[in-house]
Parts: sequence; structure tokens; C-alpha cells
Amino acid sequence: MLSKALPEYANSKTAVWWDMDTCPVPDGYDAGRVRPIIEGALKELGYYGPVTITAMGNLKEATAHFLQRLSSTGIVVQHAITDCVGTLIFSDLMEFKSNNLPPATIMLISDKVEEELSFPLGRNQQIRRGYNIVRARSFGGTLSRIEHTADWRWKTLLEAAADSVSQDTTTSYVLRKCSSSSALSSFVCRACKFTGLSVASFTSHLSTEEHKKTEKKTIRNFSVPDFSPFITAKMNDQAAPEYVNSKTAVWWDMDTCPVPDGYDARRVRPSIEGALKDLGYCGPITITAMGNLENAHPHVLQGLSSTRILVQHTRRVGAYIFSNLTHFKAHNPPPATIMLISDRVEHLSLCLSLAQQSRYYNLVLARTYTPESMSRLYHTAEWLWQTLLARSQETTSYVLRTCTASGDSASSFFCKSCDFTGLSVTDFTSHLSSEEHKQKEIFISKSSLPNPHDSDEDSDEDSDEESMAKIPKRKRSRKVFRTTQVLLFNRRPTRRGRP
Repeated sequence: MLSKALPEYANSKTAVWWDMDTCPVPDGYDAGRVRPIIEGALKELGYYGPVTITAMGNLKEATAHFLQRLSSTGIVVQHAITDCVGTLIFSDLMEFKSNNLPPATIMLISDKVEEELSFPLGRNQQIRRGYNIVRARSFGGTLSRIEHTADWRWKTLLEAAADSVSQDTTTSYVLRKCSSSSALSSFVCRACKFTGLSVASFTSHLSTEEHKKTEKKTIRNFSVPDFSPFITAKMNDQAAPEYVNSKTAVWWDMDTCPVPDGYDARRVRPSIEGALKDLGYCGPITITAMGNLENAHPHVLQGLSSTRILVQHTRRVGAYIFSNLTHFKAHNPPPATIMLISDRVEHLSLCLSLAQQSRYYNLVLARTYTPESMSRLYHTAEWLWQTLLARSQETTSYVLRTCTASGDSASSFFCKSCDFTGLSVTDFTSHLSSEEHKQKEIFISKSSLPNPHDSDEDSDEDSDEESMAKIPKRKRSRKVFRTTQVLLFNRRPTRRGRP
């Protein structure tokens, strides 16, 4: 995937972090060519702004010639313990964001992004928005957890561009960079916090006993730093100004967050609206209630519909929430708020996180439990469903007022399985009990089962990164597609020529 730069990133800064342990320079390759190749690849996509490159890795065995060639093109060379590189990149990236307002582009050249950085960086991208990510890595084909607009294979990038970057081009480039070089130190030892301006001083430092002792101590005492300040924010705070009067769309999963027995369903909407208004969300609100409603009491359905809640029957709530949310985003540009009432949010967190990184909407949640660990999905408010429902007692005047003022002619009841719409509870419940509806549900249920013709190679259990890398390229792209289908819709897409 190589998308052209958006206008706001065309002339903005690009900061590159290059993990030389996982994406090394091939033997015999001129290290002086790396920078012009990276910049050339960026310019082909329309990135023309200033570029800084930090190369990081275990450099104890690196030759002086190699280090000199990197430094001569303006690349900052840093020695770091291999196990610490991912953490150091994230720390540097957070410092870059603090010192450089968006728009800006971040390029990550590393195989550690998915395994070490996907969670903290994915959350931070939802909090500190406006930073475009592009990446290069030694392998491909996995379903990424970080939203990015370009992805190169490192070896292919170096080989494809090598012929177009001649020695003359590299030489003139080096001279140009050297003439405009700042006073920033070119060589850094992250373990000892040593900085140097020459290869000689740098290699000399790496061979000292003091460095060796410090590095051993660092390895022995290493622990992942506390990155919580970069991935958390104050919960249930007042709405930001841009969301005060903007739209709020609510999707409510009635299967996992049901109406309690004996609870007046007419109280649900004013309870939700009251909770939102307490935080300053005063804009128009739409509520869609979804779930398996075949056994729902008609009194509950009527109570919900009387307060202009759209009622939808489906046995695949997660898939349709994501589908409806995507449709809402396509027709409602930000700022807007999305509220999800469901215990399935974590099942959708990867897909929702990627969508939020790409185009941010303010997100608030309600569910029946408090998660034990932090979600990869960043949100600004959260309620317990039981607590939220306990709010409002006076509904009669609200119901009369909203029903009188309502000009909404859309159908109040919808069966997602059959594409049936109805205006009355009687029509809706009658449809859900019909033989036609039952047969349709059976057909959908059968089509959701695993395909018996699939080979072991294509099983869902084999979707981790290691197995993905072993699959041939053509099959790999199909596997990513099927993995997404299973994740969202709990089914396999039908193959050509197979039932």
C-alpha cells in the first residue's frame, strides 16, 4: 500500500526512526545511499518537507566506514541495546510530538512496530491526532494494528531505488547535507548518554570498560517505562467545545446490555441523553437499538419506539454496529460523537481503533462491567449500564414532548436479516414469528459456519504474524481479507466455485 500524501502533509516535517537491528543494511551495500533512497521514496508519494532520520541499533560490531557513511548524509546514529530499541523509538516519538505540532509525518522502519508498539502507539494516535504514519519493514502481509498510509518492504525499497541513485547523486547529496548541517551530535550511545561528533570518539567509547559495565547494568535493570501519560486522558470530563453542539450517534447492543426486567423502556432515552448532557453534549442525538428481538416483549419494543429509538433485529450485532458506524462517518464529517453501549466493544476494538486513527470521532462507552485492562480503543467517557439507567424517573412529559415534536417519518422497526421494515410493533413481532423469517435465519446461520473445503493452511487459528509470513504472497492477501471477515462478521467469505 502506497498512498499519495494528503495536501497537509506535502510540505510538513517527516521524522524517520530506523531500527537497524531488524532492518539492517545488506552486506556490501553503500550506507551513504540509504538517506537519498528514503527521501526519494517519500518524494515519489508527494512528501517534500524537511526529513530527519535517526538510525538506532546495536552498533558494537559496525565498521567505522559504515558509521561514517551514514553520518555523512545527516543521519543521527545511535547505539542502543537491541531489546530497548522499540521502547526508545516510542519515547523519541512522544518527544517529537511534544515539540512538533501536527500536521507531520512519522516514518517507522522496523519489524517491532506490531509486536511492541502497536498498543501504545495506536492509543496515542487517537489522542494526539494529526500525525500521518508511513512504514517500512522486512516482511509484509499481516493485518496491521497501526493505521498507516504507506508500507514498503525494506529490502525491496533499497534494491528498487539503488539503480536510480548513482554514486554522483550520492556524492552531491552528501556535500549538500554537510554544508547545511546543524551542530547536532551525529553519534549517541543511549545506554551511557554519550554523544560524539566523530566516528573515532564513538567507536572508542563503545569499546571502553565503562560502557560495557553500564550496558550490562542497563540490561539487568531494564523495565518498560511508564507510558501511561501518553496513552491515557481524563475520563468523563466535560465535552470539548467542538462537540458541545455537534451530533451524537448512539448504537445500543440490547443482547449484552438489555432492558432490566420491570424497567420502563421509555426511560432509556432520557437516561442516555441526561448522562450526555451532564458532560455538556447538547447536540441532536440519534439512538439505534440492536439485538436478537425474537423474544422481546412488545411492551418494551413499543416503549423504545415511542421515544424515537430505532429498533433493529439482528443476530450479528457487532458486524452491523461497525457497518452502521462506517456509514455514519461517511455522511457526517467530524466533529461528532459516537456512543457505543455494548459488552462487545473489545471484540471490535482493533477495527474501531484503526478507523479512529484514520478519522477521529469523539467516542464514549457504556457497558455492564469495568474492564480489567486498558482497551486499545481510546474513549473520553464511560458509564456502567446499570448506573446510567438508574438516572431518570420522570418520563411522561418527555415522551409526550418528543412524540409531539417528532417529524421523523422513518420506520421504527427493522429486521436486518430479511430487510423488513415496519411502522408498528404488531407488524414487527408478526414478521419475527413468521416461517419466512425463521428460514432466513437458518440460511444465515448455515452460511456463517466454517467452510469444510478450507484446508488447514487457511484455518483461522493460523492467523498470527509468524504463520502469515510463511504463506505465499497471493494467498497471504486473501488470508488478510478472510481474517477481517471473521473478525467483523464471524463468517468466512464464500469462495468462487465453492458452496
